[in-house]
Amino acid sequence: MRIDLDTAYLEDGIRSTNFFNGRLLSAEDLSQEQTAHEAALGRHVRAMGEGVAHGLAVSISPGSTVSSPLVTVTAGLALSRAGHALELLQPVEVSLVRGPSNSGSGATATATGGFETCSPGSSDYVSGTGVYLLVLSPASGREGRAPVSGLGGNPSSGCEAKRRVEGVRFRLLDLKLTAAQLSDEAHLRSRVANLCLGTSDAASRAWMVNPFGPANPPYGLIDKLRPAALTSCDVPLAVVHWKAGVGLRWVDAWAARRRPARVATPERWGLGLDDRRATEGEASFLQFQEHLDTLRTGTPETVRALDHFVALPAVGLLPLEGMTGARGFTYTKFFDGLTYPPEAPVHVEGSRLQALLRMSLAYPPVDLVRKEPFLWLYLVHENQLAQSDASAPRPQPYLVFASGYLPYLGDARSDAAHWHFGNYALPR
Repeated sequence: MRIDLDTAYLEDGIRSTNFFNGRLLSAEDLSQEQTAHEAALGRHVRAMGEGVAHGLAVSISPGSTVSSPLVTVTAGLALSRAGHALELLQPVEVSLVRGPSNSGSGATATATGGFETCSPGSSDYVSGTGVYLLVLSPASGREGRAPVSGLGGNPSSGCEAKRRVEGVRFRLLDLKLTAAQLSDEAHLRSRVANLCLGTSDAASRAWMVNPFGPANPPYGLIDKLRPAALTSCDVPLAVVHWKAGVGLRWVDAWAARRRPARVATPERWGLGLDDRRATEGEASFLQFQEHLDTLRTGTPETVRALDHFVALPAVGLLPLEGMTGARGFTYTKFFDGLTYPPEAPVHVEGSRLQALLRMSLAYPPVDLVRKEPFLWLYLVHENQLAQSDASAPRPQPYLVFASGYLPYLGDARSDAAHWHFGNYALPR
C-alpha cells in the first residue's frame, strides 16, 4: 500500500470511542474503550520484550506428595510475547494435577485474557515419569452482579457481572523427552537445561556457518513447543521433573526462565546481536550455580563434573572446601577428566571478575560430551588473601573456571597484584 507524505495512515491504528456531550453510550462503546486501552498497553509491553521481570520463583512446596505434587510460586511480574503484563501479588501454591477450576474463588473464570488473539490450551496430563514445562498464562473472569434496567439485558447470559477481572493461570506442558534421556537421571537436569538453551542444536550455530542464511531460525526444546503447545501468551517459568512412585524430583527455574528480551532487530543478524543470546548466557550461568548448590548439600568433595553435567557455562564459580570447615568441592576431583593447563589455577584480580562474567555471556557453553574446549582456572586474589587473615571470619574459598575460548587473564604481571599472588607466563 502506498501512502503520501504528511498523510495520516490509520489502517493499523488503535480504535477507541469518541466521547462528546449528548452522545448515547452503549455497552459496546465502553467495551471498545477497554479494548483500546489494552491494545495500547500491549504495545508498551511488547516494546520491553518477553520474559520474567522479577519474582515468580518456583520451588517444591513442603506439602508436596507423590499423589499430590505441589509447587510454590512467589509474587512477581512477567511479560508475554503477545503483550500481556502477568502479575502475582502474593505467593501461591500450584497443584500440578488437574482439579476443579477456581474452587473457592469468588470469580467465574474463563481461559483467556482480554486479548482475543490469545487462546492457550489446557495442560498436559501428568502421568508417569516425565519432564514438564510450567508456564504462566493470562486468564480473565467476572465477579459480582450489577443492577440492570431491563433495557435489553438478559440476566441469564452472565453479561450482567459487576466487574471483569484480569488474572493468570498456570499450565503444564510435556517436554516429551525420550526414554533413553529420562533413564539417565544423573545427567537429566543438566541435559534438559541445555536442550532448552539449544546448546547442541545446530540451528543455534547456523549464524556462525552462514550469516547470510535464513534469519533467526528457531532452536532449542522450548522453541519446538511453539506455536501449537506454547503460545505467544505464555511465559515459561520453570522445568519440573516428575517420577512415577516418587513424585517431584527437582524444579529447575533457569532451564526455562529468562529475563525480558527484546525482539531481534534487524532479524538477519539476530543470532549474533539480539538480546536472546545474552539472556541465554545469563540463564546458563545461573542454572549451573543453582544445580551446583543442590550437589553441594550431599558430598561435594566426591562430585565429578562429567558425572552430572553435559555442559558447563562459559564461566562458573566453584565453591571450594575451606580451612574452617566450609562445605565445598575439590577442584581436582570436579574437573577430573577435563583439560586445563598444568600451571592452573593461577591468580587473578577480583576487579576483573565482573568483566569476565559479562564477557562470557557472548560465548557458548563448554560441551562436556565432546570435551572441548579446555578450561582456564583462576583463584581470586582478594578471596585468597582473606583466607590467611585470622582477625576476621574467613569467607568461602572459590575457584573461577572459564572456557578456553575466552581470553586468558593470568598473564605474568607486576601491577596491582601482590608479589606472592603473581603469575608466571604460560609457556608458548
